Amino acid sequence: MYRESINSSTTENSAELVRTVLEEIQLSDVNLTVNHERDILVGLKQTALEMCGNPQDHIYEPTELLQRLKLNTSSDEKLYESFAEGVETELSDASLKRTIINIRKSINNHFREQKINEILSKASMKFKYQRDKIKNVNQFVAETVALLEPFQLDASSIDPAIISDVDTGNLKDVTTVFTSIKETADGTSILKTGWQGINRMLNGGFRRGEEWVIGALQHQYKTGFSLSLFKQLALYNVPKMTDITKKPLLLRISFEDSIKLNFQFLYQSLKENETGEKASVHGISDDEMAEYVQRKLAVNGYHTRFMHVNPSLWTYKDICNYILKLEADGYEIHVCALDYLLKIPTVGCDQGPMGTDIRNLYERIRNFMSAKEILVITPHQLSPDAKRLIREGKTEFVKDLVGKGYYDGCTKIDQVVDGELFIHIEEVNGEYYLTVQRGKHRGIDQTPAKDRYCVLKFNGESGIMDDINGKDSSRKKSGGGTVGSGEETPFWSNSDADNI
Repeated sequence: MYRESINSSTTENSAELVRTVLEEIQLSDVNLTVNHERDILVGLKQTALEMCGNPQDHIYEPTELLQRLKLNTSSDEKLYESFAEGVETELSDASLKRTIINIRKSINNHFREQKINEILSKASMKFKYQRDKIKNVNQFVAETVALLEPFQLDASSIDPAIISDVDTGNLKDVTTVFTSIKETADGTSILKTGWQGINRMLNGGFRRGEEWVIGALQHQYKTGFSLSLFKQLALYNVPKMTDITKKPLLLRISFEDSIKLNFQFLYQSLKENETGEKASVHGISDDEMAEYVQRKLAVNGYHTRFMHVNPSLWTYKDICNYILKLEADGYEIHVCALDYLLKIPTVGCDQGPMGTDIRNLYERIRNFMSAKEILVITPHQLSPDAKRLIREGKTEFVKDLVGKGYYDGCTKIDQVVDGELFIHIEEVNGEYYLTVQRGKHRGIDQTPAKDRYCVLKFNGESGIMDDINGKDSSRKKSGGGTVGSGEETPFWSNSDADNI
């Protein structure tokens, strides 16, 4: 804690970790003889507890601290000398940071191993002596493995695969992104989207702990749709915290597009939804755009973090590792949007017949995130078989995808995910529409069939306007009027077929 106090870049202290350590130190209640070791422990424990109560910006006077430690250590000169050396030795900024991290890592590893031992001991006892209470052995093993999964990962290492990392709680970070853009030209637990038609499709919205896949052909608005959903989750939902001492976070990791492209889309989308007019980044200062996006996304209290990662250098373990790091930094993650999961190698996943590794990749991510109640949303490209349906002249193409397993590289992704959304762009009379069909949705009451399909019209530079706070803009048909307008079915469509 002393070294953290003299580290100029420290943003938090280890008071809670130290309190946890102090709780582990057991002192005997009775001394039959003079016990110098116990007296030393009592004194040092009291000093450490008092330091835990100091504010983060507290500055210690080294001479005063050493005098206190001299009294604590009594006649143990070697112990005092080790404290004095630690306090008096001057370290470079880099060495200081490494020392703090190493001490923290060593302590965390101690508790980590304790937790592993606890999980394994409980599982072993239950399997040996309470076998009759285990109804499904496979499920029991899977649950035990899921509990151990976080302990395979190292949350302390610096990752060279992260190309860029922007926290929208830091205005300087966001401003830097926009500078780059200019230079290159209870129901409360449900997470609502910004589109009424999609909310009906999802029985109100997404749920934390679910894994959703967005299936589409190439260049069919997969990134735009998923980024719009991410924006909407921040705009239209108030964080419901599991741990009120944490900070609510929405995380988006891109394995494809750069952060500056994401932020340009976000600025235009947010501005167009506010003004109703097309938005451009030209003529707007970087500071103004940065402040605007930061303010809008934080309106309900969410922190949002955007990352661009080289997918060749990451595996599913690195995604989980980064989640653990954020949790250690004080965040409670509600959403993890991955654009998109298929980009990363399947190293460490089960191998077998074609598609086994991809299916297992989705399964491993789902198991990890579900245990932490993190909503996962990721696009996935559809297979050439699906493209063949387009060549055959299929209309309302997305309706033909449900239950068919038309995913690139694997036909069984639908077996492990909680929900599927299929999207496709259709053109009618020079206007563009996004058709959306819901496929599987695990564990939710059946949505009426008529609400599992809807059409959203493109009407802005950044895509499709939100309608949650206004008139329902969803449609039943591409080219038709909005729901409730009386003109839902275009005159050229077969009205008999529409009523089936």
